[in-house]
Amino acid sequence: MGASWGRAPESTSERLTDRLARRARVRAGHRLFALSLVAAALARAVAVIGYRPANWFNDSYEYVGVALRPAPYVVRPSGYSFFLRALEPFHSFQLVVWAQHLLGLLMGVAIYALLRRHSFAAWSATLAAAPVMFDGYQLQLEHLVLSETLYTALVVAAAASLLWDHAPRPGAAALAGACLAGAAVTRSIGLPLALAVGVWLLARRPGWRACAAFGCAFALPLGSYCAWHQAENGSFATSGSAGIFLYSRTAPFADCARMDPPDRLRVLCLTDPTEDRESSSYYLWHADSPLYRVPGGTFDPAKAKLAMEFALRAILAQPADYARAVGSDFLRTFRSRLDDYPSASVTRHYLFDTPPPSLDGRSNRVEIEDDLRSYGHGDFVTRSHEPAASWISWYQRHVNLPAPLIGVVLAVGTLALAVGLRRRRECSRLALVLMLAVLSLLLPPMTAGFDYRYVPPALPLIGLVLAFSLRATGVVKAGRGGLGRSPRPPSGRRGDPVPVGLRQILSLPARERDRCHESDNSREAEVIMPAKASRPREVVDVTPLHRAHP
Repeated sequence: MGASWGRAPESTSERLTDRLARRARVRAGHRLFALSLVAAALARAVAVIGYRPANWFNDSYEYVGVALRPAPYVVRPSGYSFFLRALEPFHSFQLVVWAQHLLGLLMGVAIYALLRRHSFAAWSATLAAAPVMFDGYQLQLEHLVLSETLYTALVVAAAASLLWDHAPRPGAAALAGACLAGAAVTRSIGLPLALAVGVWLLARRPGWRACAAFGCAFALPLGSYCAWHQAENGSFATSGSAGIFLYSRTAPFADCARMDPPDRLRVLCLTDPTEDRESSSYYLWHADSPLYRVPGGTFDPAKAKLAMEFALRAILAQPADYARAVGSDFLRTFRSRLDDYPSASVTRHYLFDTPPPSLDGRSNRVEIEDDLRSYGHGDFVTRSHEPAASWISWYQRHVNLPAPLIGVVLAVGTLALAVGLRRRRECSRLALVLMLAVLSLLLPPMTAGFDYRYVPPALPLIGLVLAFSLRATGVVKAGRGGLGRSPRPPSGRRGDPVPVGLRQILSLPARERDRCHESDNSREAEVIMPAKASRPREVVDVTPLHRAHP
């Protein structure tokens, strides 16, 4: 078959037509996601119209108080309060809700962009972003004045930064480290999560510059916050409540007859049979908890130290009971998206159509109301507005990712990691998102107890786990990228072998690549150089194109 090498230069009209056609193809490729993004934004708009100014949980009031009086809070990290502080000049809780809904949409955009960059088809990238964009419980969590949405956005940003290229570059690693430092000062589980990501990065071996950038960007802000906490509360940590929460985790199974604790710890022992004991949260907040036999406030440093020692003794003496308690709570993730655990009075606040927690009987009720009025400059009581309120309440109950499906995706990811080991690059990406998803769900039962609001932060990672699982096993092949250039190995590292002829062809502009033709009867191809270049035509051997890359 012959080939024609001399081609007349394109006219201006031809170039313009070609450019417009390419732009039309790009727009058509993103049309499905654009429609999905608009639909997700409309669902959030209905939520904002239906329930104003925001939904509340018991922890919300403390976050607002710390935002108005910045300090390293002893009960939980203050990162979310800093977020509220940044929006405080606008004096609008509705703006806080809008900002959190925007973070939810941006997480979907980040997932789509990441997968399209790695040559996933538009439909598969859109499907992976769907859980965080459309899940009804995710929307309700974004509508609550709580830290989970900010924390999730920081984790997703870190994961996207690390996975944007084949191997993380120093700038991306620094961005990921800073995001994970923010996650660690937003929720306590962010610290062990970040350490696990650091181990993944070292195993990935991206080079010392990337590792150093990640470490510095993570350690400097986190260390500064911990030093501030030490100056104010006496401990170099993100909070002073770890011992209290871990005690509540072990209280339902701790048996002092088997632990044989010293006398100073026996005040924390429970005498009733383990089968008659309450859930973990009961021993954290209820006045009947042995914690309240110890002098001092609930999170007094001396009490927290005593509780930590008791909890560690219980875990070491009863490791099987601890594993059973953690496993039982972890499995609740896959049974139901919402149930009456630890109690209906808690879980009902994860529904749109539930009144906010009552302030009646609180000793600090006046202070809470003053804080809310000061921040919002107006009425803070949530009010429903029909018909939007009924629509979004129906939406939450009927449009959500089924709990068993979350378990199925994690199982598929684990299996894909085992069978796809020969695809090292794909398995490395899968390992990161699978680790983040599992730890996001597992760390709360390990350190405190299960709560249904800890499930939505794993949803954006679930979509990535499914996508990278299908790629790692070869079910989904790499297609034509739809966003920017395809990621490539950084210079100085050995990547996949690329024939010399192919590298030269790919280095040309798109118009010049189109002029490169191949003859079945010839082992040579002519490469027409760009018009501005004065170099003569070159003869490039492209035989490896046929042999190495069928």
